[in-house]
Amino acid sequence: MPETYFAPEAARTRMTAEEFLAAYPDVAFDRERDAADRAEAGSIRARLAEFAAFLENGPPEPFRWTEREAKRVSAHPVYQGEAFEDAAFDALPTLSRSVLRGLREPFDYAAAGADTVYADQTSGTSGAPLTVVYSPRFMAEYLHLNNVKVAMVSGVPEVGRRPVFAVRVTDSPDYRGGILVPNPLDEVGLSLILYLDTGDPESFAELDRTLTDLAPEVLVSKPSLHRIMLQHWASEGREEPPCRPLLTVSGGAMLPPELRADLTEFYRCPVSSNYASSEGGHLGSECALGRMHLDESVHEHFELVDPLGGAADEPGIGELTVTSLSNDCMPLVRYRTGDLARISRERCACGQFGTVLEELRGRTSVVFDLGEGALLSPTRYMNLFKELPELREYQLTQREPRGFRLRMELRPEVRPEEHEAAYLRVRDAIAAGMPVPVALEWEGCVFETEGAKFARFRCEVTA
Repeated sequence: MPETYFAPEAARTRMTAEEFLAAYPDVAFDRERDAADRAEAGSIRARLAEFAAFLENGPPEPFRWTEREAKRVSAHPVYQGEAFEDAAFDALPTLSRSVLRGLREPFDYAAAGADTVYADQTSGTSGAPLTVVYSPRFMAEYLHLNNVKVAMVSGVPEVGRRPVFAVRVTDSPDYRGGILVPNPLDEVGLSLILYLDTGDPESFAELDRTLTDLAPEVLVSKPSLHRIMLQHWASEGREEPPCRPLLTVSGGAMLPPELRADLTEFYRCPVSSNYASSEGGHLGSECALGRMHLDESVHEHFELVDPLGGAADEPGIGELTVTSLSNDCMPLVRYRTGDLARISRERCACGQFGTVLEELRGRTSVVFDLGEGALLSPTRYMNLFKELPELREYQLTQREPRGFRLRMELRPEVRPEEHEAAYLRVRDAIAAGMPVPVALEWEGCVFETEGAKFARFRCEVTA
């Protein structure tokens, strides 16, 4: 592995989990999870070496779908059937989230041959959340290599000098209090997930103090939160950031050019956009030239197919589809990401290998500007499906600065006489999350989200 990726061992400063927890006792730390990850340290290190070799030399061999892959995958319930008895890859059907949502037990959770598997959910911005299941090995690699890979592709040299490698800022209440994620490899320091309540000034103050104290090498968040944090610090008249990362990372949606410029100016460091999904893990990230490289060291194949509902309007544009067999619990074969893209298989001028995303459409991130400095990141509503199990789908559209339209679909088992009460519970939950009073129209409906990238949160307000 090229030495330029990581700082020399003698230049690294490290902090143990116990030392960190002595200073931050309220941060959660899963010791059982940490022990499991350390048991996978050999696999994680091997994957890291494979990724470095891929960037330098390209895939070890061209993608081939053989009878061996067909037999292995056909053992999983979702792939059983005549279609997967044929080893011809192009003849295989594509797989979409809507298909998986219709299956009670879509994957063989015991396929990893382990006593423990790990479950997560998709974010739910483009459809009802989908449960995703990981093998212990895939989970460990996904958890610890994602940001490391982003740093490597970005060209930032010799990360790993500081005690804290990466901090991810989220507004999901699931991470309230913060989570410590020690890396089982010594190449980089600790990683953390920190919670920010965007409606609480004290939460901003605490984040400010923590970032100043920890001084992470990599600062990660989604575009909507990056924008809200920048506005908060601007409202305080701050010209200096709370920390000086080597790299700022934006993930979860496309990074608007104006936000990229603002982040670069404020933190005075390179900014990289990360492309990942709950189903597939790390899919790609940007090089120093700002081009998105897809990760073909862990995913077998990327291709473009016609979107559901018909071909794309422009030549060369198609729905990005991934084939990835590294997660034994949930292998993906021709899995539709829901994102329209244009790709190039020519080697990038940066010198690194990997299919390049020339264009990506569909992964948008909305921040509701409510006027007078009030911003709302709608991802605070991601837990509605857990809190209101009668809710099947919803869409929130901002029609004017403080005027919204809420459309809702209930599950079929909800009796008609219960509909209005259920609709009102959803409406009240949305209203309670607003930092200022708003007008909220609502209606019940039936959604058709298949075929195009469904947007749960929409803004019709023009600047």
